[in-house]
Amino acid sequence: MSFKRQTASGRTLSLEQLEIWLDTLDPPVAGVSSIDGFLAALAAGPSIINPDIWLKRILREHVQSARSAPARRTILKRYNQICIELAECPEVYAPIYMRTEDGEVLLEDFANGFFTAMHLDMDAWKPFVSDRDFGLPLAVILGQSTIIDGISWIDQLQDPLANQALADTWRMIPQIISFIHDQCAFARTLTVH
Repeated sequence: MSFKRQTASGRTLSLEQLEIWLDTLDPPVAGVSSIDGFLAALAAGPSIINPDIWLKRILREHVQSARSAPARRTILKRYNQICIELAECPEVYAPIYMRTEDGEVLLEDFANGFFTAMHLDMDAWKPFVSDRDFGLPLAVILGQSTIIDGISWIDQLQDPLANQALADTWRMIPQIISFIHDQCAFARTLTVH
C-alpha cells in the first residue's frame, strides 16, 4: 500500500465552499468578504507580514486543525491572486463584497477586514495615513468600518443625502486599493515581519 504525500498545492475550496466552511466554525470567524478586505490590506499595505501570523489572525484557534488545510490554501491562493493582480494588472482586481438579496453592495465586512489587517502593523501605516493624498482615499474604506463603535461614521452622519452619495463608493474600492498598493510599494521592500 502506498500513500500520496499531501503537498502545499493540495485541495482548495471555492469561495462559496470557504464561506460555508467558515459558517460551521465555533467560535465563529470572519466571512469571505471580511477576509478579502483583510487580504487586500496585506497585499497593498506598507509591510509584508508572515502568513503564519495573519492566517492565525483570520482563523484563530482553527488555524492548525486538519480540517482547515483546504481553507488555508484557499485563503493563501486568494492572497497571491490579489498580489499578482495589483502588481501586474490592477484593472482586473475585483474585491469580494457582501450583498443583500436585492443586490445592494455592503462594504462593512470588507472595510472591517481591511481595518483589522492594518492593525497588524499600524506603525507602518501611520506615515501614509497622515498624508492627505493617501489618507482621504483610505477614509473611503475606513469610513465603512464598524469595528470601533459598531456603526460606521458614514452611518453616524445620519444624513440621507450623504448616505445616498456614498452608496456607490464600493465602485471606487478597486482603484483605491491599487493606489494604496502603488504608494506603499517602496515601504514593502523595507519592512518584513
